[in-house]
This record gives sequence, structure tokens and C-alpha cells, in this order.
Amino acid sequence: MSKVTNGASAEDIGLLSALGEMFDEVDPVPPEVVSAGYAAFTWRTIDAELAELAEDSRLAGAGSVRGADTRLLTFEAPSVNVVVEVTEIGDRRKLVGQLIPACSDTLRIEHPAGATTVAVDEQGLFSADALPAGPARVALTTPGGGAVITSWVTV
Repeated sequence: MSKVTNGASAEDIGLLSALGEMFDEVDPVPPEVVSAGYAAFTWRTIDAELAELAEDSRLAGAGSVRGADTRLLTFEAPSVNVVVEVTEIGDRRKLVGQLIPACSDTLRIEHPAGATTVAVDEQGLFSADALPAGPARVALTTPGGGAVITSWVTV
């Protein structure tokens, strides 16, 4: 038995490789999961300001609006707060939100299917219709070239 640097034998490595190939064929990782994994690290830079989730109406036990499943999320960063109302419409989501203070004229809502760029008005209001359900986050550029990215949440 020959040993390799990680302590596993050549036979072990061969067996693990064969098992990996089998699972890739029988039960492959869905493409959206792979995309979400890459997206989680692609935009994460050391110079981006992270807006942490400060409040989630679902976790606070607040009831939903009659006839609609609505959720209110508040993200806080030193330079801006991002408030987002998420409404479930079947398997899609409508996001309506506000940047406080209004500090950007566009933002991106990143999700496993890609990113949706939306306009932000002079009061900091924005809206996005028909986004896929699942993990998402908001990314924006502030005056002076700074970046703010919210933490990922499942919408």
C-alpha cells in the first residue's frame, strides 16, 4: 500500500473517486445549489460593508397580513439601513423596500438564478417583482465607491 501526503492510501483515494463519480451520476448537485455556493463567495470582499439582519417579522412572531404572506426584514450597516417587505406569490417573491438614507440609484438583488438590478428613487424606494423563492441578498454601491451587501436570507 502506497501512502499519499494526506494519509490516505492509493486504494482509498481510488474508492472515494469512484464513489464521487457514482453520486455525480445518480444524484448530482442541482445547478442552482452550485450557483448559490459560488455566489456566496463571489461578491464577498473585504472592503464591502456587511448589513446584518437586525429584524425579521417572521422571527418576531408578527402575524401576516390577511390574504397575503408578507414578511418585513431590516438590515443594518453603519452607512445605510435596508428595509425590505417580502410578499409570497406562489413560488415567486415580490420585494418592496427602502434604503435609509437614500444613497444609491440602483441596487442588485442577488439570488441563485443570478442577479436582478432594480432602480432606487430619490426617497430610497425600490421594488422587484417575480423573484425566485430561495436565498437572496441586496448589494449596492454607496457614494464614494463603497459597497454594502446584506446577509443572505431565504425569501
